[in-house]
This record gives sequence, C-alpha cells and structure tokens, in this order.
Amino acid sequence: MERRNFLKWLGGGSLSLAGLAMAGRLQSGRAITRSKADVTPRGSAENLIMVTLQGGPSHVDTFDLKTGAWTPSDFEAGTFGNLYLAGALFPNLSAHTDKFSLLRCLSHNEAVHQRASYLTETAHTFNPVFAKEVPHIGSLISYELAASRKDTDLLPPFVAVNGQVQGPGMLPSTYSAFGFSAEIGVPGLLHPDGEDLFRKRYESLMRFDAQNRASAANGYTINDYHNFYDLGQRMMYQPEVEAAFEMSEAELTRYGNNNLGIGCGVAAKMLGLNAGARVVQITSNGWDSHYDIYTGGQGQASIYNLCQPLDQALAAMFEDLAAAPGKRGGSLLDETMVVVTGEFGRTPGNLTRNGGRDHYPYAYAALVAGGGIVPNQNFGATDDEGWYVTDRFWSQNRDISIHDLIATIYSSLGIDWTKEIVDTPSGRAYEYLPKVDGDPAYYKDIVEMFG
Repeated sequence: MERRNFLKWLGGGSLSLAGLAMAGRLQSGRAITRSKADVTPRGSAENLIMVTLQGGPSHVDTFDLKTGAWTPSDFEAGTFGNLYLAGALFPNLSAHTDKFSLLRCLSHNEAVHQRASYLTETAHTFNPVFAKEVPHIGSLISYELAASRKDTDLLPPFVAVNGQVQGPGMLPSTYSAFGFSAEIGVPGLLHPDGEDLFRKRYESLMRFDAQNRASAANGYTINDYHNFYDLGQRMMYQPEVEAAFEMSEAELTRYGNNNLGIGCGVAAKMLGLNAGARVVQITSNGWDSHYDIYTGGQGQASIYNLCQPLDQALAAMFEDLAAAPGKRGGSLLDETMVVVTGEFGRTPGNLTRNGGRDHYPYAYAALVAGGGIVPNQNFGATDDEGWYVTDRFWSQNRDISIHDLIATIYSSLGIDWTKEIVDTPSGRAYEYLPKVDGDPAYYKDIVEMFG
C-alpha cells in the first residue's frame, strides 16, 4: 500500500463527531466507583490485542480441531508442540506453538450475531434501556488506565481496526475507539493547507471556545468535543505516528497485503511505539460459514481462504511482539495479552445440508497468548465432536463463560473486575461484570492459564 493512499483526508472511524452525542454520558470527567468484592488483579499485562473473527469461526475446524468423516483429506491434522491443529490451515502458527495456547472450553447462550458480539465486546447482555450507558471493554480499560497515560503520548488509548465497535457508553469520548481502516489508513495527519496555517487556525479555535469550555452551562459537553479535537491534532505532523500506521513492502510480504495482515502489523507497531495505545481490536470479517465451508460458495469464503491470512498475520505479529522489548525487561509479547476468537462457534459433527455449519455458542474456543499465559497448552476440552465441554479445566463447578475471559483480561491489566460505577446517568449502578445471584465475584479470573 502506497503512502499517498495511506494518508488521504480527515474522516471515518469510530471516534468521530457522530460518536460524540452526549445522551447517557457522565457529567464529570471521572466517575464514582466502588469495589464489590475482595479480589486481587494480577497485573501481568500492559496491553491487550483482541482479534475478532466476525461471524463466528468453526471451532471444530480451527482452535478445537475435531476430525471425522467430514474432515477434508488435505487438512493435514496433526500435533504441533502440544497442540492439535490442521497443518494445512495453520502452517505458520504450527511452527510457533511456543507463543500461544488454546482455550477450548468457552460457552455462553447467545446464538444471534448482534447480541453475541455485544456480549463479547461489553461483558453484558444487550438491554435497550441501558445500552447507551454500556461501554466497550476497550473503552473501560482505557478509562481505568488513564492515570498511567503520559503527557507525551500521541496515540489514542483504544484503536479499532477494520470494524465498527460498541461506543464508550457513559464514558467521555476520550475513551472511544479510534477507527483505523487498512483500506484508507489514517486520513488527516497532514492538512491540505500546510502545517503553519493549520496551527494558526487551531490556536484560534482554542481561543474562541476557551470561555465556553470553562464556564458555559454545557461546558462538560464542549470539553468532550475539545478532547476529541486535541487527540486528533496531537497526532498530526508526527513522523513516529505516520510510521506506526504505515507498512513497508517487506512488512506487507510477511503479514499479508490484506486488511487483516495490515491490521496485525499496525497493532504490533503501535504497541511497540509505547506512545499511549493500550488496547487494539482487529476485526476479520467473513466467518459466518453457513454454506460450503470447505469449498466456498453462496458468497462465502472457504475455511482455507479464511485461515490463510489469519495464520500469516498472527504468526508475524507473534514474532514481532516476541522480538520487541517490553517495559518490564521482557518482550512486548510477555506484557501484551492476545485473544483471538469469534462471538461463538459453529455446529460440530457432519456438515449441514448446505455444506456448512450453523451458529453454536454452547461450546467454542479461543487462541490466547502473551501477558503471562503459559504457551503451548490445551486449556480444557470438549467431546469427540465438539458439542459440549468435557474438561472444564479449572476449579469452578461450571463451564468457562466469555464473562470469565473478560474478567481475566481485566485482571491481567490490573483492573478490579468487581467494580461498579454508581453515579450513572440512569441512576442504576453499572457493573464491570454483572452479578449472578447477587455475587459480584461470580465470574472469575482464569488463573490456571498463567504461570
């Protein structure tokens, strides 16, 4: 991708003026929070990368491989390290099993894309009454880690790559996802009228609305807009920011010259810059394989065509994260938790009459890495076809839910997952993770994944 196509114009993205409507927003910079249980966050990670396989990947063909009469003869299923994978689908990842593990015992009850995606992004069941208040977990993490942000940080704390995501809910727009499109790049890092004129105009804008920000009845709302503008202008004319969002020809060859490859490459570069980005969500589309999963058809890609760019991009990203220095003396991978999963799995066993697999949330899998997770391990197991969990893997007498995985993400980043915000616009306390039967610590940190 050429640089002139990477830096075109100001526009697009999740963090935009359209996303700054103040309905359901807190009317102060910080919320009143309180912990509801005595838990100890692990704090083993500095960053989070979420790779979302939108549409729901077939767990029994990918991260919880099951072989049977339905399995194509060229899958090359085998054991790589300790992990059972289709070598034909994951030739690169199968050579890097020392960098990741497979969580094969996830379960929840949402079988509709929109509701399951909302659950995965927020840890809450969709409720239209309170949806405007509920933030994306990336927004909440950015809010929680705001005190560690440096004055010199140039990048937004939360970046969403190649997809629209849940907004910041009640939180200020500062914690919205900054949208990055691999096809467009980051438009607006250069002003068409030049830097000098841009700086003069921006200074004039700051003088013009300073009084409103300080004293107007809607001063907080205006400040929210101001923070949006300030974040954008701080990124402009910064060579390191441009470099973070650019991919060289050599990098494109390693990662793949496609949206997912560019997204994973940019994620590694942004975190390596150590300039304020802490959460990156990368969306890979097309995994809703109802038809012809092995051959492609009905407008849907085959599992081969879906896994090839994923395999290449993840392997390259793991290599670069493992080679980059972190803040704590280890590698960047050591302090970056990586979670790769969809909103649910797909029906196991024989294919449907359409040659595909349908929605199935009751047992599915994730690839997990970094942030202290022990690599080259199989965490949990399902039956021979992948219908239900047979090895829960941990000490709790229940299956591991997506809520537990999110509790683990929070804990890894040093966040108390039992906290709640009490001064919400609706007056109803917002729980970081919902209580179950009145227990704020029902959902657990999956400590068994960590050394």
